[in-house]
Order: sequence, then C-alpha cells, then structure tokens
Amino acid sequence: MYCPDEYKNNPLAMQAWKEGYEAGLDQGQADTYGMTAIIGIVFLVLVLAILSGCSDTYRYPCQDPSNITAKECKPPACYADETCTEYLIDVPNETKS
Repeated sequence: MYCPDEYKNNPLAMQAWKEGYEAGLDQGQADTYGMTAIIGIVFLVLVLAILSGCSDTYRYPCQDPSNITAKECKPPACYADETCTEYLIDVPNETKS
C-alpha cells in the first residue's frame, strides 16, 4: 500500500491514512475540545481574579452612612465642594441638620 510523502511528517494525517478518515478526524476533534476546555478554564480564572479585586468604596466620604455626623460632612464645611450628605444620599428628615 502506497503512503503519500506529505502524510509521513504529519502524525495526524498518517493516522487518518492508516485507520481511515473518521478515526483521524475524531482525534483532531478531541484535541480541539481539549484546547477549548483549557481556554475556558483560563478565561474563568481571569474573570474570578478580576472580580476578587473589587471592593466596596464610596466616591465621597460623606456618602458613607457612618460619616453622617463627621465634621467635614456638616454645613458650612461641605457647601463649597457640595459634598454634604444631603446632596449625595437621601437622608431621613430627623438626621438632616
């Protein structure tokens, strides 16, 4: 049985030639599925790493409910830069100054 020269240096093509087209094709698809799984796992790890870097922070200190009574969040100190708590969050009427 004659084997074409271009198949001799390609193991997958050689296997397809020896065992038939479907057997070689199945091996190629199995390799593709394995690579897809590896890429998927790497992508998942990257997404989890990015999301683990997130943290809860406030853009302005006066947005933090624990700072409502802080000096820099009370008028007149906060009027100039408009960072008063009343401007940044909805505060119930009894805590407004």
